[in-house]
Amino acid sequence: MTRYRKVQHQVPADGLLFLKPEKLGRYYHKVPVYIKKLAGKYPRAISDYFLSHYRINSDLREVIVLEARHPAPQCRYSTAIGKIGFSIDRPLLSELLESYYGGSARPAQDEPPISSSEDRMRTRLGVDISTICARILMGNIALGTVDSTVSTYEEIHWAYSIEFVFCSTATHLESSVFLYLDAHAVDELTRRLSEDSLAPQAEGGGHDIVGLPVRLDCILARAQMPLACVLALQVGEILMVRLLERCEVHIKQQKLFHGAISEDDGALFLTSLDSVNNP
Repeated sequence: MTRYRKVQHQVPADGLLFLKPEKLGRYYHKVPVYIKKLAGKYPRAISDYFLSHYRINSDLREVIVLEARHPAPQCRYSTAIGKIGFSIDRPLLSELLESYYGGSARPAQDEPPISSSEDRMRTRLGVDISTICARILMGNIALGTVDSTVSTYEEIHWAYSIEFVFCSTATHLESSVFLYLDAHAVDELTRRLSEDSLAPQAEGGGHDIVGLPVRLDCILARAQMPLACVLALQVGEILMVRLLERCEVHIKQQKLFHGAISEDDGALFLTSLDSVNNP
């Protein structure tokens, strides 16, 4: 007898997001996409921090968002939005440490034990990078006082982990920085998601164009005159010129459209825009 599957789909198992009962009815399923979208808007945020503070140039290659798994974060912080965890791959930490104190990092065959300088550097990086990521993900929300004295015996449920994969331009090696969010921090994130989704939309597409950061320059009329006549023009003189049937529309001195000018109640309107195929 053939047994039928309860769910029939062609999506691989690792591509499914399993929601626990307490997450139903919330925007948890949108959290990974939301984080990747915001991180993609500011790809140089952490890289610029490395460059300005430690003179390390690196490029963000990938952002991976998963439900938090082991191993546990190396550093744990208590903030106004909840608990935040932080980890960093040791090769990247060593490169930052060597650059901060001078010299160049050299790969060793046998890794030495973690020094107190590495611990202090990791704690400082965790505070700074957590603050940067909070501004990106939470819309400039203040973390308040970041307390790094969280008890190691306190059990924290990490809801999501965010892996930022960087490639060093000096060594061409990839290393990762990990950020962990507990349930309270993710609740704040989902609250912002719900507020964004419930925000009133504009009345129509015509209202959106007012906020576009572009300026349209239209050539309404054109006349051929000798240079001597142009130089002889005085302020207030009137030239008899007809409007062009199809005017040119420029953005930053580049011709992009042809349009028509219409008049209504004493006002001129630009209509019937057609794109120009520039070579």
